[in-house]
Formats: sequence, C-alpha cells, structure tokens
Amino acid sequence: MYNIYVHLRKHVLLYLGAILYLLFFISVARTGWFDIFFSGAALHTGAKGIDFYQIPRGAWAFWHGGSLTGDPLANGSQYAKQYYSNGNVYHPLVTLTFGSLLAQFDPLLSPYVWLWVKLFLSLLVIACFYWSFRTSKYINFAVFILFVNFSIYLELAAWQFHFILNMLLLLFLIMVVKRVSPLWTGCVYCLGLLIKPVGVLFVPILLFKGRWKVIVHGLWFFIVCTAPFLLFGSGKYYLDNLILNLSLSGTLGPNQIITLSALLHYTTHWPDFVYQALQNAALYFVVFLSALRRVHIAKAVFLYIAYYLCFYEQVFEYQWSTLAYVLAVCIVTCPEFRTKFSCVCILLTCLPGCFILLNLLHIDVKNEQYWGFIPGATAWEWMVVSKLIPLFLLLISVLAADFKPIVKQMKAFWIPLRKLNDNLGLFGDEEDTYSTSTSPESKNTSHTLQTS
Repeated sequence: MYNIYVHLRKHVLLYLGAILYLLFFISVARTGWFDIFFSGAALHTGAKGIDFYQIPRGAWAFWHGGSLTGDPLANGSQYAKQYYSNGNVYHPLVTLTFGSLLAQFDPLLSPYVWLWVKLFLSLLVIACFYWSFRTSKYINFAVFILFVNFSIYLELAAWQFHFILNMLLLLFLIMVVKRVSPLWTGCVYCLGLLIKPVGVLFVPILLFKGRWKVIVHGLWFFIVCTAPFLLFGSGKYYLDNLILNLSLSGTLGPNQIITLSALLHYTTHWPDFVYQALQNAALYFVVFLSALRRVHIAKAVFLYIAYYLCFYEQVFEYQWSTLAYVLAVCIVTCPEFRTKFSCVCILLTCLPGCFILLNLLHIDVKNEQYWGFIPGATAWEWMVVSKLIPLFLLLISVLAADFKPIVKQMKAFWIPLRKLNDNLGLFGDEEDTYSTSTSPESKNTSHTLQTS
C-alpha cells in the first residue's frame, strides 16, 4: 500500500493530466463539456466538418475520376454532399493517405473514427516522448502540459488535421535533441512539411546548429512526394493555395484569427511598411538568437513557433495547440523553462482565451442560435490579448537569463573584430593623406614649404 502511495505521489501530475485528456475526447465525442470555453465560430458550430470533410471528399473524388479539390463529379455525386465543406487545400499525398481511409466510412461516422485514431496515435507519440526523456525529473510536468492544454481540445472539437503536424513536430524535436540519424529525422521533417509548411521556418536553425543533412534529406523527400502531382497537373490546386497564402496582406482579423499581426492591423492605422518592419525585425531577432551557440535547438524552435503564432497570416486558436508540444521538449532540455515564473507562464499558455468570461459578463458576445455564441470585434481583441500575454511573459522569462551573457559575448566578439579591421584597413572611411601622413618624404616637404 505504501509503495502505491509513493508511486501515485510521484506521478500525480501524469495521472491528473491523463484523466483530463480522456475527458477531452469524451466531451468531443458525446457531452460537449468543454465547449463553453470557445466561441461557436471556433468550434464551427452550424458548419461542423467545414475543414474535416475536404480531405475524404478530395480522395473520394479522385478515386472516382474527379479532382483532388473534392468538387462534385459530372453526375453531381460527392462524398458527404449533405455537409458544407471548404475546397481541399492539403497536399495531394496527405489527401490520398488519410482521405482514402476516412472515405470508407459513412460521413456521419468518419469524424469519430478520426477522433479515436487521434487518441491512439497521440498516446503512442506521448509515450515515445516519455520514454525518450524518462530520466529527467521534469518529465511528468512536461507530459502534463501535453495533456491539459485547452487549445488541443479545440483542435479535437473542430475536427482538424492540424493534429498530425503536432505529432510530427514532437517526434522531430525528439529526434533532433537525441541526434537520431539525419535520414530518419529528415523523413519526419518532410512529413511535417507535407501537412503544413511551417517547418520551412526551421531551416536557419538546422543550418546554424550543423544539421544541414536533415534539410537536404527533408527537402529531397518533399520534392519527390510533390513533383509527380505537379507534373501531371493534379496537384496544381496545392501550389495555387501556397502562393495565395504568401500573397495575403495580413488584414484578416475578427473573429477567429488569433495573432499579434491581426490585432495591430485592426486596432491601429499605421502605414503598411510599419507592420512589415515590425514583422521583419521580429524575424531577424529570432534568426539572430537561434544562431547563438548558447541557445538550445529546442529553445530556438520555440522562438520560431512564437514568431509563427504572432505573425503568420491565418492562425486560428486551435493552431496554438502546437505551442504545447514544443514547450514539453523545452521543459526537459532547457533549465530556463523550469523556473517558477516560467512554469506559471507555461501553465497560463495551457488555458483557453478569455471568451468564457466575456460570455458570462455579456461583453460583446451574441447568441446567434444556429451559429452559437459569436464574439464581436471588441471581444475578439480581448481574446487575442488573453492568448498573447502568457506567451510574451514566457518569452521574457526564458530570454532574460540570456541577455547579459549575450551582451558580454557580443562585446568580447566586437573588440577583436575592430582590432582586426584596424590592421587590415578593410572597412571604414579612407584616411586623409595630407593630415595623417607621417612618412619622411611628407615631413621633408612640409619643412621645405615652411622655410621658403
């Protein structure tokens, strides 16, 4: 009995987190307990499956002679025709892999098949993470963060495929930290790119940290997986969507986009170049920090994910679930993520936005009946702020310890660099030969002029 007590006390966070995680799945599948924390728009109330059905619909159409976009066939038939869905924008290979499986089930049943597949795969990957870092005394807290993050619940409740990116990112970080073979790490990196090209942000990190082989293998695998679809024209929709996303201006905002960029665009009226300058400055700062040897590779990935969540064009609240998977690895690898203040900030990032408070206080939230509770522009602003503040506090906490050492190292680097330049005469203004020359010839000439 005593041994059981010791075991439970040691792993209490693990078991509490696992219980809440299972409740997430029960809520999505049946009860809807946790839906009150999110708006009807975030939950896709009234349009359930708007993002989910695009993949099985695209695969079904392809195997029946249609397009991977999921458009109706010539005779009007279509998978899940009774449900509204966006046109498919996922990579052709991803569409065929997951869509072909899900299209085998009734449209009413397939989302729940996908839900329980998520449970099995996520527990498998989290178990792999636990085993990889089982010697760390902070592993229980790290897994607890993976279990209790409410953005993960929203990803499940909205029937999204962003889950695959999260799992692959966690595996990628495990392999990078453990220095697994570049071939296998590059394969996982490629699979992440196939889901969403967020991994492109990690190219500078991998170069600075000497992992260029991972980039070579990953990009090569990505080209091999993509080129055939582009050559035969079936993947043109995917390329068009990527180009469209790159051309967006950052003006999207209420009531679902949760980014610093959207908040600034909506609440201020600055010239466009100011917004772009802020975004570029943030990116350059992250690139600079990730290049420093003292910045751990997991911490560098965290900085890029923070940049992505603040400035990418279309970040919905469910996409904030990615943060938990990066933080879990940072907790077991970086001491600055284990201070009391950092732990509090990490726990705050697990909480949902302030929508539930706004709804209870009737602050700019309307009940649209069929569409659920919808926030207005003011409520949306508060929701964005409530997600950004914990992230900013965490950034301050984990970067504060690096500030003085980085300044000292840069100063130590700059002094010999200036001395080297003085010796080489490579940079700087040219010398005034008339006022600074000290050669014997110049001195004689000057003496002769004065005598005459």
